[in-house]
Amino acid sequence: MSEENRKSISAEQEIKVLGEISSLVQQSPADKSSFEEIFKLLGKIIDFRSASLYLYSQESGKVEEAYTVGRKADLIDFVKFDMGSGISAWVAKHGRSIVLNNLRKSKGGTHTKSFISVPMIFANEIIGVLNLAHDETEKFSKRDSEVLSIATSIIALQVERIRHEQHLSERAREIAALESELNAAKQNKVEDTQTGGGLGAFIYQKISNPLAIISGNAQFLIMTLKTANPSVVKRLKAIDKEASTIADISQKLLNVPSESRIDILFKAEQESVCVGAK
Repeated sequence: MSEENRKSISAEQEIKVLGEISSLVQQSPADKSSFEEIFKLLGKIIDFRSASLYLYSQESGKVEEAYTVGRKADLIDFVKFDMGSGISAWVAKHGRSIVLNNLRKSKGGTHTKSFISVPMIFANEIIGVLNLAHDETEKFSKRDSEVLSIATSIIALQVERIRHEQHLSERAREIAALESELNAAKQNKVEDTQTGGGLGAFIYQKISNPLAIISGNAQFLIMTLKTANPSVVKRLKAIDKEASTIADISQKLLNVPSESRIDILFKAEQESVCVGAK
């Protein structure tokens, strides 16, 4: 609004609307749905046709369009600056407000003749830019810039709330993913133990009967071949002993964790080597 047009807007009205914006920020959810209501309240004290909120992205190092009412409100968006494109990037870079009231910009049949851009600052850092545009000349004043600066300081609190909520949501998703991986690992361990126990039972079942036959025959031959060559008797006794050793190992494999079965088998192999060496 021009200085003349603003005479109908009292300081009390401005304070009232700014208070309503503050209350809205405090009570609304931490998401972008509140921006629409904020712009509606701003429209009570500042006349504009379109508005755009640009937020600074730490990932890209540039200001990016986050919310727009009407058409996008920006100028010279084809010009590149350190913090992005257009007037918004320049305002973010220099931290200075801009008020232009006699433009001749036309895009898609829509004219922008008045434009205002205000940096959004939180904790002495630029976090975004708020732009308003109008299709008539002399619509914005220095007072509009001052009021908008106060409004952006309130809106900045909502932006930080949204970012904090997003951060918490990301951490929650990461924790949930870690919990899922942990549960999967626990389940795999249980399944490995169960599978290992089944494997021990399978081994015991498959070799116990053949071992009993081998051991029984060896013992029978030892008893019936008392007059046989001592070396033959010695070999029969070795067969009987090894069969008993295998039976003992298979019994032990029934009720031990899978990782311990390797130790049992390795120990048995060492003992067998020692016996053979003798």
